[in-house]
Amino acid sequence: MKIIELINISKNFGSQDIFKDLTIQLDSEKRYGLIGANGCGKTTLLKIITGEEETSSGKVITTPGVKIGYVPQRVFFHQEDTLFDAITKEHRSLFDALERVEEELATVKPEDLGKAMKRYQHARDAYDAAECDHLALRAESILDALGLGKKLEQKVGALSGGEQSVLGLAAAFLNKPDILILDEPGNHLDYQGLAWLEEFLPSFQGALLIVSHNRYLLDRVCNQILEMDKGNIKEYAGNYSAYRLKKLRNLVAQQADYKANQRRLTQLEELVKRFEQFARNTADPAWGKRLRARRTQLAKERENSVDKPELNTRKIGLSLTSEGNRGNIALRVEGYDKAFGSLSLFEDTGFEIYGGDKIALVGPNGCGKSTLLKDILERGDWENPVLKVGPSYRIGYLAQQQEVFDPDQTIEEEIRNLGPLTRDNAFSIVAPFLFIYQDMDKKIGMLSGGELNRLQLARLSYLKANFLLLDEPTNHLDIGAREAVEEALQDFDGTLLVVSHDRYFLDKIVHRVVEVQNRKLSAFEGNFSEFWAARRFERASSSGKVSKRSSERKKQDRTTVQSSSGTGRTTDGSSRNIECRITEAESQKKQLELEITSAFEQGGHKRGRNISRKLEKIVKLLDDLYRKWEEAEG
Repeated sequence: MKIIELINISKNFGSQDIFKDLTIQLDSEKRYGLIGANGCGKTTLLKIITGEEETSSGKVITTPGVKIGYVPQRVFFHQEDTLFDAITKEHRSLFDALERVEEELATVKPEDLGKAMKRYQHARDAYDAAECDHLALRAESILDALGLGKKLEQKVGALSGGEQSVLGLAAAFLNKPDILILDEPGNHLDYQGLAWLEEFLPSFQGALLIVSHNRYLLDRVCNQILEMDKGNIKEYAGNYSAYRLKKLRNLVAQQADYKANQRRLTQLEELVKRFEQFARNTADPAWGKRLRARRTQLAKERENSVDKPELNTRKIGLSLTSEGNRGNIALRVEGYDKAFGSLSLFEDTGFEIYGGDKIALVGPNGCGKSTLLKDILERGDWENPVLKVGPSYRIGYLAQQQEVFDPDQTIEEEIRNLGPLTRDNAFSIVAPFLFIYQDMDKKIGMLSGGELNRLQLARLSYLKANFLLLDEPTNHLDIGAREAVEEALQDFDGTLLVVSHDRYFLDKIVHRVVEVQNRKLSAFEGNFSEFWAARRFERASSSGKVSKRSSERKKQDRTTVQSSSGTGRTTDGSSRNIECRITEAESQKKQLELEITSAFEQGGHKRGRNISRKLEKIVKLLDDLYRKWEEAEG
């Protein structure tokens, strides 16, 4: 059923068109993922749908009675309110309105009773529609489901950024919306919060519209993808992986058409040249007519020619090179302690990183990950017995809070501080990161979060460090930019320690995980999905959901066999075994995506079609596995 329709809507700021003549229909119970490059207008579109902004032209039609729940990127609550008061504030006006008309009825004159009764009925209908009699119970139930039930009377100001984002979801759920609109709902959430979000949103009974660069979230939650590009929107059926597959297949097919079209244009151009020679060398007027006809044909062919396919027209050009690893130990942390007053983050703990290692540092928000990176940067030295950094290692650092730059300096000044560089030299360093020449005069303090992260990446590409400490390197970056960072880090031959909550990114980059837990650092061999599957299994074991006996676990593991396609199959439906199969299938999918991208870049459209068929099978298998996993989890 249609719930919202946008008809030929346009939006411009001054002379700049954000989008023009967009027509979209949002249906009930569909789950839309809205994707596109930073700055393309996604948030503006959400604000138009919710009525926060006006269109420049066109109209938005919302089906009567449809309730919209909207959670923006940054949720604002009164910091002195309790959690309960914060999410019920809207409803308190309904309480107050009903109370006022009830008091009025007690003193109203007989001749005014009719009008007073109408006001009472209107207030009562609004009160009942919002189920205000059950408000307290519902609010407590929602906060409890979202993990905030124990903090019901706590003040909002005491919550973390991630918890305040979850509180915004609670306020939206309380209104029982028919469509829930979320703008970057994973912002400020740690990896556990993101995993919770991936599991929680599919249970929402209604339509969803989500703006996100989190590709795992888009895969788990969405069944339609809306892609904004150059002021237009294209709709793709399926989740993000299905969209990515169709996009790659279309590009491979378009590449074949483009090559055929280019050959045709070359043939016509050669024909026009020959006709020009004939027309010059003969007095026969027929050759002039033939020449004009061929020129007209060539002009039409050029006008209707197939566009050259581009995998990503706004992709940053990140290239990371290092001076190589000349030592075995890149970092040895031993006997590490860290406290701020009575708050202890680490107690007598450590781990080691070897040359060429690519390691993820994970843990809940506030556990000290960024603090540890800063300590390594500032105190790390071969002579330091606690934070020992190999003498041949040069550290490059990307800061989550982006404090490596002076906000009062311009882009040009910051880049030229790196070495003996002219303005043009400095621009050549930042240009691959989507900066234009005029940006060189921008103050650092005026840059967006995405621009600051791109500038930090430009700085790293110049420094050629062989040991990178990266704190949330994909924050504020769109999907195209994230993919560019992933590709550069895959090719990087140096050593890497990265803090990130982007599971898709981590699975592509790291082969070991170090977790901060209970003020200790513990290492896990494997990528993030393997680590997360093991952690979930441990939690389930401790809660009694699966067997704790090692003999039973070994017996369960022996039921896993390999299918002919290389995907593990099991004789039981336990979530643990399904998770193992999901991890393997995800790995195969990423490899096939790399291969199809390579085929596209090399012009191998036949090979690309063959790979796309394999990729389609893996995507279908993953959809089935995730469905079975959800059933096994109950």
